[in-house]
Amino acid sequence: MQKLIIVTLLVFLLATTATKAQTNISFAAADSQSYALYEKAQWKTLLLFGKEAIANGQDFVLLRMRMGYAAFMLGNYSESIKHYETVLKEDTYNSTAHYYIYWSRVNLNQPEMAMAEVKFLTPGMIADKNSRAAAFTNAAVELSFKQASVKSRGNSMYTRVGLGNRFSHGFHIQQSIATYQQKISEPLLTAVTKNTNININQVEYYNRVMFNLNRNWQLKTAYHYIYTPFNNFRYHNHLLLAGIKYNGTYLNIQADAIIGRITDTSTQQYNLQLDLYPLGNLNLYSFSTASFRQQKESAFNFRQVIGVKLLKQLWLEGNITIGEFKNYAENDALYVYNAIDVNKQKTGITGYILLNEKLSAQIGYTYEQRQLFGTTSTFNQHSITGGLSWKF
Repeated sequence: MQKLIIVTLLVFLLATTATKAQTNISFAAADSQSYALYEKAQWKTLLLFGKEAIANGQDFVLLRMRMGYAAFMLGNYSESIKHYETVLKEDTYNSTAHYYIYWSRVNLNQPEMAMAEVKFLTPGMIADKNSRAAAFTNAAVELSFKQASVKSRGNSMYTRVGLGNRFSHGFHIQQSIATYQQKISEPLLTAVTKNTNININQVEYYNRVMFNLNRNWQLKTAYHYIYTPFNNFRYHNHLLLAGIKYNGTYLNIQADAIIGRITDTSTQQYNLQLDLYPLGNLNLYSFSTASFRQQKESAFNFRQVIGVKLLKQLWLEGNITIGEFKNYAENDALYVYNAIDVNKQKTGITGYILLNEKLSAQIGYTYEQRQLFGTTSTFNQHSITGGLSWKF
């Protein structure tokens, strides 16, 4: 019996050793086979083999370079960044790695972070207009028509013009001027003269600054000024945002705080945003934002945006904001909801069309349910938004 046990153990050990020998990949095998797959443009097979080789302890610069290129060719830009960033840990000035990280960030719609790679590129690797330290980067125009279901809230129009520029590879500014016009009637606002005919002609200025600390970390600040005339009242509203963002591969994380005064009332808003690219590109993406607000009383909101690429040049985004809100800021405080009526529900859908490599258009619909000031009655508001964006 004892001999049988010993023989069985020996057979088991031999089988285990043989299995390990079969799965072990030598450096020479990893190098030659990955190069052969690279030459044959078998990108999926190359990524699978590379993953297996790394799991077996064969992790070297050339393998990561080939895997990064394979991922890029498959349109998985997050995976490409992951491998090329590993290359840079061993070879900081590898211009090829910097080049593909640059274009991966661009293809993930992260142009500011892409600029962190430019100083490592040799002249001619990218177009001169893309490598200039100072340049105008984009311009945008946006129009939104809003219609309410009650007569006391007239139709409104929001108009915004924006311009982006950079002063260095790591210093980026986005500015906007906006107007908002609406006529409302609100007898409960007894301190307002002619409160059955209140003309709101709001003017706004917005300035956001982004500073790249390195290829992953980014500081953000933003200032939003809103001038709101309310017949015999004049409100000068100021909001200031400060935040930090980590740009990873498949996941980005941002934390920021917004403080200021809206309608002569102090307000604070603290946000945590997660950006997810499950496929490593813009074929499917998600932006999730949790907001904690403090203005006289505490409130919590959650905003979810999910985008999907429907056609080669067409994307569709759906969004929903959960929780009641008033004096609420979105998109790095670019949009501020400061109406007198509490917002009970908000959801919408937006289509983005890439007209050419420089020009894109957007068209969207938003539904809101609001609660009339000083009452429990609700009404609906429908918005149609259109816009154009130009990249220089």
